[in-house]
Amino acid sequence: MIEILVCGLMAVYYMIVYMAFGSVVTSRWKKEPFSLTTTLMIGFFLFYGLFQVIAVPCTFLKLPLTWLAAIWMTAVAAVVIYAAVTCRQLWAEAGKAVWQQFRREPFWMLVPLAVVAAQTVFVVMWQTDYWDATYYIGDVSLSVYTDTISLYDPLTGELRSVFDIRHCFATYLMQDAVVCRVFGIHPLIETKTIMGAVITVMSNVVLYQIARLLFGGKRDRIGLMLIFALLVNLFTYTSYTSSSFLLLRTYEGKAVLGSVIVPAVIYMAFRLYRDDKNPALWRLLFLLCQSGCAISSSAMMLLPVEAGALALALALSKRDPRPVGKALLCMLPCLVIMALYVASARGLLTIYV
Repeated sequence: MIEILVCGLMAVYYMIVYMAFGSVVTSRWKKEPFSLTTTLMIGFFLFYGLFQVIAVPCTFLKLPLTWLAAIWMTAVAAVVIYAAVTCRQLWAEAGKAVWQQFRREPFWMLVPLAVVAAQTVFVVMWQTDYWDATYYIGDVSLSVYTDTISLYDPLTGELRSVFDIRHCFATYLMQDAVVCRVFGIHPLIETKTIMGAVITVMSNVVLYQIARLLFGGKRDRIGLMLIFALLVNLFTYTSYTSSSFLLLRTYEGKAVLGSVIVPAVIYMAFRLYRDDKNPALWRLLFLLCQSGCAISSSAMMLLPVEAGALALALALSKRDPRPVGKALLCMLPCLVIMALYVASARGLLTIYV
């Protein structure tokens, strides 16, 4: 019972932190109203993007995990306090608007919550143990119990001789290790249960954003789309679909890539098609590419393809080549990390531990 309570509190902790990070951005937008779901989505990506900026230097400097935890949690506390001071009125107004909407359409306001709850129960209870779990959960466990930052090979337990460039930039798991170190949570609970619930919520937040954009905020249609997406995920979780990762391997970065990041880029594609001259949207696409690489190493190859297809479609539909150049700038974090990875794989770049 205590573990269930801890998991619930940690999920709330993540939502509060994401909201604080996102509020730093959306509170400064003048052209559109403050939105809780938009803020939550942006805060999620900003959270992991900034963590990568801090964690990568700590990794190559071979600092203890405790040091990284102290630096990061100080930064998180500063952002949360700043957001609480500067954005509390926005949060209050947004909460009041949600309550008023609930009073008008209680059923369709409860549908998204029911969808998230049902999917979360499935994820927490039915995750399976693929061989990848040995690496991912082992990486978190070894980092926590050796007080290092991914210096040990999870498959052998031995100290690495060289840095694994591919995983050094995908710092998603090290954030889990930081949470385990700070709050004393077991790595299995953090990765498979807490983050399983959190990623389920974030996946539905992004789908909600897409539905709201497509259906003009009509609650009944948004609710039906979320129900349909839930049914699709429940009945198509094979090894060839993202549903398998979302429902059964939620602790992996690839699950976040397939079920949160890629749909978020699709959402940005809709936004950019309507307003490709808005620089804030291009900055958000840059954030998606950078934070995507911080979450999953596979993003360094997949996101340039997705962003490139988006840019090409915009250039052709708008008869303007400038979106291609902007998209290339957005892809830059992915391309840099990809170049470093290829160089290390071919023996051109070796950084010894």
